[in-house]
Amino acid sequence: MGAFPRELLSSRDDGTLVEPLAADLQERGDGFDLAKLKIVATILGVSLAELTQRQLEDDRRRRRFAQAVAAGMVSLAAVATAGAWIAWKQSASAEMRLQTAVETAARQIGATTKYRDRYGVPTDVMQELLTSAERDFNELMSQGRTSSMLVFHRVRLNLEFAELFNIVGGENERKLVSLITDSKRDLDWLTQRSLSVLERIGFSSAPSSASLALLRLKLYDIQAKERSRAGKFPEAVASAQASIALSRQWLAQTGKPDWLRAIAQGHCRVGYLNYQLGELSASATEYQRCIDMTRLLLRKRKDPSDRADLRTAASELATTLVEMDRRSEALALQREALATARSLVASDAWNTEHSRTVLVTATRLADMIMSVEMNLAEAQRLYREALLISDKLTKGDVSRIDWQRDRAILLERSASANLRAADSLDRNGAKSRLHEATQLVREAMQIVDRLLTIDPLNHEWWRDRSVLEERMGQVAFAIYKIDGDIRHLQSSLAWYAKALGDRRAILKRAPGSRIGKLDLAVALIQTGEAQAELPNGSDAALRLLEEALGILEELTRAEDAQTIWLRELGKARAALADVYVRKGDIVKAQLQIQMAMDIIRRLRDLFPKISQYQQDELFLIAKSKELSRIRQQGKPGPSPQMNGN
Repeated sequence: MGAFPRELLSSRDDGTLVEPLAADLQERGDGFDLAKLKIVATILGVSLAELTQRQLEDDRRRRRFAQAVAAGMVSLAAVATAGAWIAWKQSASAEMRLQTAVETAARQIGATTKYRDRYGVPTDVMQELLTSAERDFNELMSQGRTSSMLVFHRVRLNLEFAELFNIVGGENERKLVSLITDSKRDLDWLTQRSLSVLERIGFSSAPSSASLALLRLKLYDIQAKERSRAGKFPEAVASAQASIALSRQWLAQTGKPDWLRAIAQGHCRVGYLNYQLGELSASATEYQRCIDMTRLLLRKRKDPSDRADLRTAASELATTLVEMDRRSEALALQREALATARSLVASDAWNTEHSRTVLVTATRLADMIMSVEMNLAEAQRLYREALLISDKLTKGDVSRIDWQRDRAILLERSASANLRAADSLDRNGAKSRLHEATQLVREAMQIVDRLLTIDPLNHEWWRDRSVLEERMGQVAFAIYKIDGDIRHLQSSLAWYAKALGDRRAILKRAPGSRIGKLDLAVALIQTGEAQAELPNGSDAALRLLEEALGILEELTRAEDAQTIWLRELGKARAALADVYVRKGDIVKAQLQIQMAMDIIRRLRDLFPKISQYQQDELFLIAKSKELSRIRQQGKPGPSPQMNGN
């Protein structure tokens, strides 16, 4: 009583005061929510029960509304998720379409190579395909995409371009270095990068490590070719050896035959490069490894490409063995290689690459037959067979630089055979053969000059030109020997001077090349012989021959010196003997002939079946007798020359 002001109290009929209807806010009482309802009920003048029922209905409405809002939010989230999924799928689809387009362009370039060889597609058609594919690819890549698969396809396409640029030539060759640099940079990035989250969970594709390794193999091969063409043989060897190491690693991991083939081809590449360096023993070893692995591969599978690889390796090894004076082995290998090449043509007559292998192998076999068996008639028959193939190939596509170079080499070898044949004919017959040789060399020189306009620094083509210049000098000198016309002698010296200039320049670019040194020594000997024919030319001839002797003595002192180099040393001493005769010093001339005789007899003991050394010995015996006669009579006569190219 007295807790509330009187105005808040009500009274009963009997006048008794009554407490007001109040709410107990305590937790043990009504609590806040019920107390609030009591107060509101009193204010509104309604019962607490009615108000409680209204509150329950309101709560139900609020829950239903909240549930509806929640359902709406779930629906919106689902729609948003679906939209995101659709957007991702569309983006992924667009990315896939882009990758497919790039891959199609890459396949287009790859197919060009196959069509080129299998069906003889002309180079201008290839060039058109290249230009079209390059334009399409640049348009695709201009969208700014940088996914790993697109970078992978870019490398693949760039390497396809680089491979075909080696064949097509022209201005494309200037792009090779940048293509190699760009491809190496992209491959390094692909190899070293970490997988993205999408790639880890499988929502985005990435190139496999095996596919990256295959592209790197192709890069090494293109790099080796580009470096060897520039005369950078040690660097080219390093690229080829890196290819072998990578292939061995993957063969150990997978055991797949394709990696075994890659190892074999790598050894063949190193063999070729060592041959260019004049490291003939190393070259033969590498070619033999290539052959052994290819034969192992043939036991594992039956693939025509492996047979073609075996033929190539056998032919290259045979060429190396000739330089090592293992000529009988070389001849047998080359005959086997030609039989294989002919069987490949019989199985696929439209394949122009098989036809080319017959051309190259027949040319090499003809060279060896002249060298080992001295069978000029059989050699010339093979040259004619090769020329018929060359006519067909080059008329079908005048732009193929590899076919053009094959033809230039074949023409030079045919000219050399005519030069050799002239030695045993009468005056008219000899002049006819020499005239034919001149025409062959001139045609070959026109081809090489065209090639050098494409790539003036190409090491191999530059050497080809020096050989042709030397051959022109030989032909002019041979004509001079027949008719004594000083103009032919002057022409000979002019051609020899060009050959000397080229060979000095080649050696300057690759000073460690023993083949380059040998080439220079040969040119010095031939120039010295021609120079000696001039009045008062003996001193100049002596200087040239002494320079050649210095080079050859350096070469033959090496532990792995090739016996064939000794013959050139013998030729230099025989030529020097002629100069001493012209100077009237018969004693020195006899000393040089004796030293040459010692060299040739050593070679005769080592290789009794080689006809060339038998002829050399007979020549030197005749020369020695002539010098004895001169010494007795005190009157020099005309001097014979050691023949054989």
